[in-house]
Amino acid sequence: YITRHLECCKRLLENIVKQEFFHGEQRREFRATSVLIVDYSTVDSFFRDFSENISAGGMFIATKQPLQLGTKLSLEFLLPKSDSPIKVEAEVAWRRTTAESGQKRGMGVKFNDLSADAKDKINAIVKELRYVP
Repeated sequence: YITRHLECCKRLLENIVKQEFFHGEQRREFRATSVLIVDYSTVDSFFRDFSENISAGGMFIATKQPLQLGTKLSLEFLLPKSDSPIKVEAEVAWRRTTAESGQKRGMGVKFNDLSADAKDKINAIVKELRYVP
């Protein structure tokens, strides 16, 4: 019983650490796994891929061709239980160019100037997806 309890605590702590640190920087927002279709564009290109997770601070977009660090994007995506898409400007904060340890190639994007309404909607979905009874 104690060994099982310790293993459970260890996994819980590992998940907390994963939530709190973002490539060497402390995360500011809770994040939840959510697969969403994301339409995004740069100055001269349009793309459609899937998110892997989302927070009010940004999202991970799974793509075989992650864009360069610092690339400015216009994003549009629809949250579950929502009728209107969220539109936000973003920037590529980090990228994973090779799939490793079961993680997909893609890029982490940071939202810029997310509206209060959009932030509330994202936080509500994150809270719902993270809830464990």
